[in-house]
Amino acid sequence: MVNVCLFVADGNDEIEFSAPWGVFTRAQIPIDSVYVGENPEKLVTMSRGVQLYAKRSLKEFKSVEEFASHYDVVIVPGGVKGANTLSTDEFVKKVVSSYWKKAGKVIGMICAGTLTAKTTGLSATEITGHPSVRKDLEEAGFRYIPQPVVVENNLITSMGPGTALLWALKLLEQVTTKETYDTVYQALTMPEKQIVYAANRE
Repeated sequence: MVNVCLFVADGNDEIEFSAPWGVFTRAQIPIDSVYVGENPEKLVTMSRGVQLYAKRSLKEFKSVEEFASHYDVVIVPGGVKGANTLSTDEFVKKVVSSYWKKAGKVIGMICAGTLTAKTTGLSATEITGHPSVRKDLEEAGFRYIPQPVVVENNLITSMGPGTALLWALKLLEQVTTKETYDTVYQALTMPEKQIVYAANRE
């Protein structure tokens, strides 16, 4: 059974958090909100004021190996404050680095959350993200692709709140059957065509 980790910190974007949560729960794939921060109650205040309690805390995991034994998919949402926390957290960076190009693992990043690719030093060459972080990504050596969703190897990136459902569905597509994917897609009343850029690389 596939298990998904959705990282969350104070200041993450509500839509970018909710889109993968809604998509994976509709597919009946287990997904945990994993808090990165210091609040012992795991209470998170999102970028537009929504508050929620995360299911788990990153502090529960003693090693990357333990974490990787629990989760096949890791997701890094945006929102400037939250993205800054996630992209600079040493454990998060180690997890992302260990998942890169690893069979059976998938990495999702969106909006300013794509800065985690920079801070982790991923060898990916093509990426998207919010236009506000384009310069940072290009200075780190990435080729910025202004498309809603960009796929390179097992890294799936997206631009922002308006592209979050397309991104979440692309993440789902990597780990489920076509039948389940189609069922979720139709349940969401999505348009017939997705816009996804796939890097022509192995």
